[in-house]
Formats: sequence, C-alpha cells, structure tokens
Amino acid sequence: MKIFFVIFLLILVFQNAQTQEYNAMLIPDSLKTNANVVNRYSEMHFTIYNEKKVNLYEKEVYTILNEAVSKYADYVTDYDQFTSIDDINGALYNESGKRIKEVKKKDISDHASFDGYSLMSDARYKEHNFYCNDYPYTVEYEENDDCNQTFYFSTWDPQISALMSVQYSKLVVETPVGYKFRYKQFNLSAPPVITQTKNSVVYIWEVKNLITKEKEPFQPSWREIMPSIMLAPSTFGLGKYEGNMDSWKSYGDFMNQLRQGRDALPADVKQKVHALTDNVKDVREKVNVLYNYLQQNSRYISVQLGIGGWQPFDANYVATNKYGDCKALSNYMIALLKEAGVKADYVEIRAGEDEEPIQTDFPMNEFNHVTVCVPLDKDSLWLECTSQTKAAGFAGTFTGDRFALLTDENGGHVVATPHYTSKENQLVRNIKASLDSNGNLNAEVSSHYTGCETDNLHLQLEYLSRQQFDEKLKHEFDIPTYDIDNYIAKESKAIIPLIDEYFKLTASNYSSVTGKRVFLKPDLLTYSSEKIDTSAERKYDVVIENSFKHVDSIIINLASDYAIESLPKDVVLNTAYGNYSIHFKIDKNIVYCVRAFEQNASKFPAADYKSFGNFLNAIYKADRSKIVFTKKTS
Repeated sequence: MKIFFVIFLLILVFQNAQTQEYNAMLIPDSLKTNANVVNRYSEMHFTIYNEKKVNLYEKEVYTILNEAVSKYADYVTDYDQFTSIDDINGALYNESGKRIKEVKKKDISDHASFDGYSLMSDARYKEHNFYCNDYPYTVEYEENDDCNQTFYFSTWDPQISALMSVQYSKLVVETPVGYKFRYKQFNLSAPPVITQTKNSVVYIWEVKNLITKEKEPFQPSWREIMPSIMLAPSTFGLGKYEGNMDSWKSYGDFMNQLRQGRDALPADVKQKVHALTDNVKDVREKVNVLYNYLQQNSRYISVQLGIGGWQPFDANYVATNKYGDCKALSNYMIALLKEAGVKADYVEIRAGEDEEPIQTDFPMNEFNHVTVCVPLDKDSLWLECTSQTKAAGFAGTFTGDRFALLTDENGGHVVATPHYTSKENQLVRNIKASLDSNGNLNAEVSSHYTGCETDNLHLQLEYLSRQQFDEKLKHEFDIPTYDIDNYIAKESKAIIPLIDEYFKLTASNYSSVTGKRVFLKPDLLTYSSEKIDTSAERKYDVVIENSFKHVDSIIINLASDYAIESLPKDVVLNTAYGNYSIHFKIDKNIVYCVRAFEQNASKFPAADYKSFGNFLNAIYKADRSKIVFTKKTS
C-alpha cells in the first residue's frame, strides 16, 4: 500500500512541477510588458555527423498572451527531398500550465508548398494548430529532422518579433572532432561555451530574459537589432556534388560545378542567334537584341525538384519548353550571349525591396534569386531574365542598390548592383486646374516618372487588368471624392526607364467653406504622410532607404468671384536629411504652387532623430498649407 502512495505522490509532484513550468501567471512582469507572446523555452540542437548528413532537433514553447499573435500558435515546418521529419510532438497548456491537449498525428496536415508560380516542386510542409482562443495559453512543439545535405544550415533567431519576449532560448551545435563549421553572431554579447570530448565538439549559446523591442520609424534592419546567429559549413555535400564555402571564390567554384555542361543550345536556336546578331557590331545592341528574344520566347515558371532548387535546368530545356525559373532563364540567357560571342556572368542575389542584405564577410547560401551581368569596358549591363517587360540594364528596387555574388571562370566575387540616386529616381508632375465658384475642381495632370519611381506603376500597368487598375486609381489620392477620366500611360524602355502619364481629375467640393471664407489647398496630389512623434527617446540609428526627387508644378484658375484674404508663406528647408521647398504665388485669378522634395538614401545616428523628425513634420505642415479666400459680393 505504501509503494502505491509513494507513486501517487511522485505523480502529483511531477504534475505540479509541470504546471509551474508553463504557468503563465509566473512569467516575470518585465517579460509581459508590451509583449504579445513570450518564448518560454526554445532550443535548436544541430548535430553534424559529416559533410553530407546532419540532424536538427527543435523545441518551441510559446505563451500566447492575446489574439493579436495567434499566428505563433500555428506550427508549420518545411521538408523536401533532402529533409525527412522523424517526429512531431506537441501539447497545449492552459493559463495555469495544465496540459489539456496533445498533438495527434491525424490532426497534422500535409501540404505541397504551392507558391503560385512553380509548375512542379517537391517542397512540402506540415501544419498543426490547436485553435485555442482562451488567452493566455501555451503551446509546446518538438520536431526531429534528418537532413542529407549540408549546403544550407538554419539560422538561429530566438526573438522573431519585436513584440516577443524571451525567457530562455539556446542553440547547440555538435560536430565531429576536426570538423570545421563557421558562425556569425549578431547582438549577442557572449561567445559560445565550447566543450570537447573524445569524438565531438559542442558549442552552446544561451539567451535569457530578453524584453520586447520597441519598433521605431526609420529603424535599421531587424538583423542589426535582434539576436541572431548564422551558421555555415566549410566543406559540404549536396546530392552527388561536394564543395567548400570558406570563401566566396570557392562558393562560386561550386556554382560552376552545378552549371557545368548546361549551356548547350539546340541547333535551331544557335541559327536564330546568329541570324539576329551576326550583322550587329555594337555589343550593347547585341545584348538588347538577345534579351528581347528571351523576353518574347520564354516566360517565368518555377520548377523546384530535388537539387533543382539550386541547380538550373539546362539551356536546351528552356529552349524546348519556352519557360524556366530565374536560374534556368539566366543560364539560358548566358548561353545565348555566349553563342553571339558576348561574355555574361551568373549572379546570385538577395532580391526584394525589403530583404535583408547579404553578409559580404560571411560566405553562405542566403540567396533567393539569380540574374545576369554583362561586363563591359566602362560599366555593366544587368539583365532581369524573369521579366518579359523590363529594359535591359535596369535593376530597379528588386535587385538594385545591394551586394550580390557574381560567378565567372575564376569563382565567386562579391559585386555591387546598380545604385540609383535622386538624379535617376524622379517624379515630375504638372497640373493645370480650375476651381469654380462652388469649389469644384477640374484638373489635367501630366506626370513624368523615371528610374525606380517607375517600378510600382510599371508592375500595375503590366499585371493588373484594366478594371483592377481603374479601381486602384480610385484610392490613389487623398481627396474625399474624385473621378479620373482619359487615363493614358506611355512607357519607354531604357537603362533608366521612363513613364509618361496623363489623366483628367474632377473633385466635387474640393475647397472647404467656413462662413464667408473658402479654404484651398493648392498642393493637390503629392504630399507627405509622415508626421512623427519626436518626444520619445530614440534607441536606433535613423535609416533613409529611398532616394528620389519629386517636383510638382500646379496652376489653378479661380472663378472670378474669389478674393484673396491670406497666402501661406514660402517654406525652404535645406538639411542633411534632404531638401524641400514650396512656393506660392497669386497673379490676378491664377494660383501658382511649386513643391520640390529631394532625398537620398543615408544613415544617421539616433541623436539626430529629433531634428530629422522636425524636418519631416515641417514638410507635413507645409504640404497642407491653405490659401484663404472670400467670395466677392456683387
């Protein structure tokens, strides 16, 4: 009888310890302040067996404090031909830490990772959710994966959101003695604790009691703020291939392995290349001709099967099927140029307007796109081979202004893609308008876009239906009620592309009336939306990401019964953060307004935030300046 009593007590002790462990009420107040979710315990244990096989064990315990972050209770894990998921376990705990539900295999769904543009892919994901809405609650998940490639290692990110606090998290990397792996840590004060046994070396990093981060306007990238560790191998294996990424040169040598023998063109395509280019002497013109041929005779479709996530399909495949992903189309473009006697290079890049930059001092596979560079005597031509509409030479916001990895016969080299300043990125707008005695506005608007200022409009013109585009125009401007008619846009392809736009705009009751006074805001369409609080203490540097120059010239003809009462003062601001001016003039019954704002990408210390904010707030106020009129009495 006593032994059963002892067992019963042990069970109670265990259950009580478990309840205390995940009791949401025991979370320190410092970790709940401004938090929506608390990382109670997380572990990533990375065991490297050799150059071709690793094991990854992960455990996550998150306390979800409110509905705003219920997404963190949704467990999603990816796998493919190189990764097998051995097991997924999990449990749900209530506020007091009592286990109330466990993961059941039948509730784990399995899906193809359909990205909307891949024709075929072996990438898949498993997903599970307890669908609990009794806040706060805690979810616990464990997963064990075997991977038969070492080309790509996971990154450790214990604090994945500014509104997540971290109670405890650790990273463990275990390697054979003599195995070389590399790491780069961000925003961590301590190096790893390293221990060695006869057969292995173990590296351990830990973080505890990390409070939430305050998101600030114009802050640096999250990698500059959050704790993180990037992991990468030295020697590695991927399928039947082996390589080394101790340097970008050796990384590029491996990419040459993957592409070797994949540039052979079919005979008919070779003939077409020569027919198009043999009589063309200028190299730039040859590139343009073949780039246009690529755009007209192929389209972007992703095929991600096995090693195809990193290795391009050969040139014959693209020529035959008339499609390919970024790797295949870029490889095909290089083959076309080679046949015409023009050297071109394969470029891996981290593409996307808001993507983190690559770490130029830490070779690893963190690329998501491939493009082409044609080196010329004085500069280079960049070719976006997935686009059927872009001009040769224009990188834009998708691949411009960043570092990338160019691979040639000598291996890999970090290079800079085209940099665009306010000289290239401009929007110049001319508006001729009239305001009748009832305050109704009629305007003709002519706009001239150049450089990166064309990017959004270009995509809308190419990929939206006319109905979708017209619907977008209804919400383009901050005017309560308006209509747009006679819309025309003409695009000119060039290294710095151009779009000329024209439309008519009518707005009922544009000017506001208070008693006998009429208020008119002459800056009709282009004005700042940035009004920021400068009173809070600034923690991070100020980062201005975009370079542009906007100039609006507005002429408004007034009805004859308007008499001016007051005119806003001109504003001129010349600062380290940018230059702004707005000028007002009235001549008889005509209002003239010229607004100009120029800014270039830059970075400033946190101490400058108040003066930077004052600059933006001054623009915000000036853009909303109003001319006051009274109506003439007869």
